[in-house]
Amino acid sequence: MEYVLRYEGQKYYELEVKGFRRRLPLVQVSPDTWIAYFDSLGDKEFINHCAKELCSHLSTCDLLMTTESKGIALVHELANMLNHSFYVVCRKEVKPFMLEPIVVSYKPITSSKELTLCIDGRYRERIAGKRVGIVDDIVSTGETLRAMEEIVAKAGGTVEKRAAILLEGSEWKDVVHLGILPVFKK
Repeated sequence: MEYVLRYEGQKYYELEVKGFRRRLPLVQVSPDTWIAYFDSLGDKEFINHCAKELCSHLSTCDLLMTTESKGIALVHELANMLNHSFYVVCRKEVKPFMLEPIVVSYKPITSSKELTLCIDGRYRERIAGKRVGIVDDIVSTGETLRAMEEIVAKAGGTVEKRAAILLEGSEWKDVVHLGILPVFKK
């Protein structure tokens, strides 16, 4: 199901997530399309609320994984609530300190070019044989989730759950989420 609303010059979208509200500015991303810009970085109260809502859905996961940077605060809260001592953050570039990194190429909607997602190869032992929950702040095209799934598989783990605070534009039946952001069209 598509979630598209008519753009009529409005400047904001009122987001409601399980009783919690935020006012999001509408940002034009193409000549006839606007999106509600969602940035949870630094919003501790909102992240804590979302983590409490998602926690029970991820209780069967042995380990959580996200990408830098917006997913880190959410996964940190979730790991605390689930009593996990470690979580994995996928980086967007290979760093010199990484040994035998696991690298995947992907193209998210927010980029005009193909990007890299990777983890230090030393994390293989933490992932191998584990049920992994992959978590993102927003899922639009699913490309970032797909890249994380590929990293989990290459490291020998199994994706147990997919979760996000929000979906954008359409429903994803295999992603636990707290709300859906519409896309706005002229």
